[in-house]
Amino acid sequence: IEGASKKAELKFQKQCPAIYQYLLQFKESLSKRNTVETGIRYEWYALQRCAATYYPEFKKEKVVWGNIAYNSSFVLLGKGVFLNAPGNIITSDNVSLRYLLGCLNSSIFNYEFQKIGIFLGHAFEWKKQYVEQVHITPPTAENRLIVDKIETLVDEILALKKSDLSAATTAQEREIDKLVYELYELTDDEIEIVENFHKKA
Repeated sequence: IEGASKKAELKFQKQCPAIYQYLLQFKESLSKRNTVETGIRYEWYALQRCAATYYPEFKKEKVVWGNIAYNSSFVLLGKGVFLNAPGNIITSDNVSLRYLLGCLNSSIFNYEFQKIGIFLGHAFEWKKQYVEQVHITPPTAENRLIVDKIETLVDEILALKKSDLSAATTAQEREIDKLVYELYELTDDEIEIVENFHKKA
């Protein structure tokens, strides 16, 4: 790598000699990131350039959640709002984030996840590889009415919480649960299993 990149490397070597020397021992393996398959070039000593791939996703409206929690605690963040702690994000150009938020915070999702997630003794590890195993029914023409109702209720909750973070939203949350049960076509017996599970939790 020549030109400006070589100058940057020399500047890095001069300004941060200890870090440079440490990274130097990994130069061969770090240089292998420059492959024909990816079509992306990295300076061996530099962080991955992500602007062309997923970086723009952080600027979008997104559903976010932390890595450790007992119950599902998914939140909607607006455009241009960033996380300052380890967490995960979901963006979508195809599915309403309000619909996803309603499903992800529903009792049935919480029930499913606690059968899949890794329990740490006091909380669950909500890592991406566990969360993505839980099935969310995709919106269709047939379930559009239910999806719209979920989105409306989520909007109500967001509006209430925006004006008063301690506002009671239990009624809306219960309505979302009922709609998600309908979405999943749960029987009365299956609903009872989920409800009883949360009473014991």
